Amino acid sequence: MPEPQAARRPERVRTTALWATALAATVAAVAAAVVAWEAGLGQETARIAEIPVIAACSGIGALILTSRPGQPVGRALLTGGAGWGLASLPVELLVVEVSRTEGRVAATLLAVAFTVRGLGWLVLAVVLPLVFPDGADGKSRWWLRLAGADLAVFAAMMLAQPVLIDDRLTDEPNPLGLPLDRQPVTDAAALVVVALGVACVVAGLVAVAGRWRSGTPLVRQQVGWFAAGLVVTLAAIGLLVSGVDAAPVFALGVAALPIAVGFAVLQHRLYEVDLLVNRALLYLLLTSAVVAVYVLVVAGAGAMLDERGAGWLPWVATAVVAVAVQPLREAIQGAVNRMTYGAWDEPQTVVRSLHTRLADAASPEHALPDVVAALRDALHLAHLSVNGIDGTLLASAGGPPGAGARRLPLVHGGVTVGELTVDGGRRRRRDDRVREELAAALAPAVQAARLRSDLVRSRERLVVAREEERKRLRRDLHDGLGPALAGLTLKLDTARNLLGDDPLLREMRADVQATITDVRRIVDGLRPVALDELGLVESLRRLVDRAPSGGPAVRLVAEEADSPAAAVELAAYRIVQEALTNVLRHSGAGECEVRVQGDDGTLVVRVSDDGRGPAALDRRTGSGLETMRERAEELGGSLELLDRPGGGTVVRAVLPRNPA
Repeated sequence: MPEPQAARRPERVRTTALWATALAATVAAVAAAVVAWEAGLGQETARIAEIPVIAACSGIGALILTSRPGQPVGRALLTGGAGWGLASLPVELLVVEVSRTEGRVAATLLAVAFTVRGLGWLVLAVVLPLVFPDGADGKSRWWLRLAGADLAVFAAMMLAQPVLIDDRLTDEPNPLGLPLDRQPVTDAAALVVVALGVACVVAGLVAVAGRWRSGTPLVRQQVGWFAAGLVVTLAAIGLLVSGVDAAPVFALGVAALPIAVGFAVLQHRLYEVDLLVNRALLYLLLTSAVVAVYVLVVAGAGAMLDERGAGWLPWVATAVVAVAVQPLREAIQGAVNRMTYGAWDEPQTVVRSLHTRLADAASPEHALPDVVAALRDALHLAHLSVNGIDGTLLASAGGPPGAGARRLPLVHGGVTVGELTVDGGRRRRRDDRVREELAAALAPAVQAARLRSDLVRSRERLVVAREEERKRLRRDLHDGLGPALAGLTLKLDTARNLLGDDPLLREMRADVQATITDVRRIVDGLRPVALDELGLVESLRRLVDRAPSGGPAVRLVAEEADSPAAAVELAAYRIVQEALTNVLRHSGAGECEVRVQGDDGTLVVRVSDDGRGPAALDRRTGSGLETMRERAEELGGSLELLDRPGGGTVVRAVLPRNPA
């Protein structure tokens, strides 16, 4: 028992330190408000309004770090809230002291306290969006470094101010600051701080929006909470900027953002917030549009008619707004729906896009993955997949399907040909019709893919059976008929020796020799003799050794492995033969490498040279490249013509070692 307690002691110390910091920041904020209120020098309302914001930031930060140590969002919230809150009390105490006396030490400490407090809220503004929800990634890391530079410039600017920045102190000199005639230097630094801060905030919001578009359903819900909190915060800030004395509203509105961030990061009871985000965006944009229309009508009509103060202008503006509000609402609702839900309200557009993609594709099985991915993005689904009637996965996009996934049969011509699995998206009853239309549109493609797959497998079986039969015939002709004819020749020679050089026997012997020649020609045409006698690797070695001495140096790299099927051996041999012919005739290469290796049930054949490249080869080889590709594809394999690093051409064929 002592060991587990000792192991838990650092964890308890860390948790205690986190919550002590959050509590100290909140208590300091409350104490700062009390000091400001009693001093009566101003900003009492602002100090009171800051209390819930500081408590929310530091408390949520401590809660996140307690459950998820080292979480970047928790660090940003606790650092910003603690810096803001803990510095607030010294600021208020020192402002009172400096306003009553001329103490140099108090002024110096006040300059430092101002800087720490400012760094607190600047961390919340520029760092938090960049690290939400799980830390900075990609370009956000670069912006995070820029945010660090912004914090450094801000600290230097605050400490270098010639006078202390507080409207309660009149031209109080800063003992740490520059001379008063250097004020333009600190003003320029302030502009740099603002520019860098705005750039970091915009970059953070863009990164958050990117996570919404490409993230998993969980990430989309997290971003939804962030967006909802941000809308409330912006509305509260708007009240403050407008001059309305709404400190409590501002305080609660700004505190809504860290609370929403806490819900998102902790993944605690993450309800579907799409509706909340949808309605918040709708009413925010609609209100902005109505206000803009009202202002434009009043200002525009007044300017045109020179009747800016006319009492009838508001009535006209109200009438215009009344007429325009419904079209505006429908247009904005459609745009917001597309952003938050996807294209569920435009099923015909989705289905037309699906048909277009399938029609433009070279084959259905190649188009299905792209179509499924596009549909998943268009409808903001968590998972979308298509399975064949035998359960084979044909295409899939998104994460694994959840327990609530819908499964719809794909029916074509009255026959079930597969299954469509849909997880996520809207849950309205009318959206079931959209899912059914998607299933109806995908069914013919799945049936076509199945038929083509069956056709390909049948062709593979025919090719394999053909080559096996050729191999058997070549063996029978070579080992059976060939020796029999050779024996007949010996018997005719014996007859001639006994009976003399009879013209009939001479003619019979010539006929037998001609038949032997024909049999050898037929045997060689069925399959290269070396393949059956020596195997694929040794046959390729002989092929490479026969390369002319005046051409490129050709070498073979082959691994020892089990012999592939007869059809695969022949395809690999013919592909190498054709590729070497192209290298010798058209590439102008100095070196060529033939590489054959097995890889997870496949045979990879690679012929590379350092010649002119694929463009020259493709122009001059006629049907040779197409013949090689057909040999690979009829076995279910593939062939590529690639650029060789450093110049030259690579012909790469991937063949199944033992096709069906």
